[in-house]
Amino acid sequence: MQQVKIYTASPSDLSPPVQSESFCVDLVLASDYRELEAKCAALVVENGALKKSEVEFNEYCRRECEDVGDTWEDDFTETPATDAFLAEVRAQAHKEGAYFVANRMLAAWDAGFIDDTAKNAADIARMILTSTEFMADAPEGDFDRSFADGVLEGIAAQLRKGVQS
Repeated sequence: MQQVKIYTASPSDLSPPVQSESFCVDLVLASDYRELEAKCAALVVENGALKKSEVEFNEYCRRECEDVGDTWEDDFTETPATDAFLAEVRAQAHKEGAYFVANRMLAAWDAGFIDDTAKNAADIARMILTSTEFMADAPEGDFDRSFADGVLEGIAAQLRKGVQS
């Protein structure tokens, strides 16, 4: 494995120079840092796959034990660092999803596909963007589309009913 080179800088080497002899700073190249982040992300993906296979193996063993009248005690490997990293990845993906939705909605409004006032379009976009502030505390169920699908079905039913009247 390639070692990351750590550079030590004295206060006079910094930009702007610091007038002090009482400390030094350890630095790494940004490219080395990005490479380490990429390796960390790859390890997390591998750990996620291993955790999934562990769950599948436990389910297989439980079924086999139950088939012969025995019991199986699940034994899962704890991976708090992987779990925390994956939670960060999910949180970032949720935020990026909200940004994507706001961008798409505003692009559709700007192109004339949404017939509404500029104020309403801006209010909706701000609401979508502000939703990112509440995502960290939202339950996992808030991130599936079942609620939206249900509301859309209700709206479609109302529209059909209105057409029939």
